[in-house]
This record gives sequence, C-alpha cells and structure tokens, in this order.
Amino acid sequence: MINDVIDKYLKKYSVYHYDGWYWVINPSKRKWVLCVADSGYTFFNRDFWIRFPKFYPSKDIEKDIKSWVVYKLGVPKSRHCYPDYIPMDYDWRDEFEGQKTIDIINKGLLVYGKQ
Repeated sequence: MINDVIDKYLKKYSVYHYDGWYWVINPSKRKWVLCVADSGYTFFNRDFWIRFPKFYPSKDIEKDIKSWVVYKLGVPKSRHCYPDYIPMDYDWRDEFEGQKTIDIINKGLLVYGKQ
C-alpha cells in the first residue's frame, strides 16, 4: 500500500535516467526529490520528504522510499538511503542543484511522466 501512496504523492513528478542514475524530478519546477543509482544507492531531498508523514503516517520514511525505489524503478534493494543533508551533520545539497537538474531534463531518458 505504501507504494501506491508514494505514487500518488509523486503524481506530478517524472523519472529520468541519466549517467547511471534515476532522477525523480518535477519538470516544471526543475526540483528533484529522489536520486537513485542503478545499484540502488539512494539520496532523497530531505525538505520534500519531511512533509510526507503529514500526507501519510510513516514510521520509517527511508524504508518506505527504498521499497518504492525497488517497486517502481526495479533497481536492486540497497542498504543505502540518505537525505541530501542532515542539519548540523553534513550537507550535500550543492551536489544536486543548479545546472545538473536542467541537464537531466534535457539530456536524460524520460522513463515515465511528462517533460
């Protein structure tokens, strides 16, 4: 059931495959919410997913994301699922912003969704 709920939560988002990674992006806003390697290694946009429990109660958002990634993208299940930043710990947001999202939309293979 959680996979159906996440599908609905991501209904305006598209999935692109680019340079060995799947990217779940809102193409009109050019904002990413998930970045998943072909190996299953996953990063998620913390600011986006922190609101998910308000939409659907979740005890373990990382587990729910990993479940959806395997279900929707068919990548291997990975132990690795990390937010793009943890306050007062690390911050990888710069790795995911800017021109990279535009390149993914323009050059990546649209797996599903709209451009």
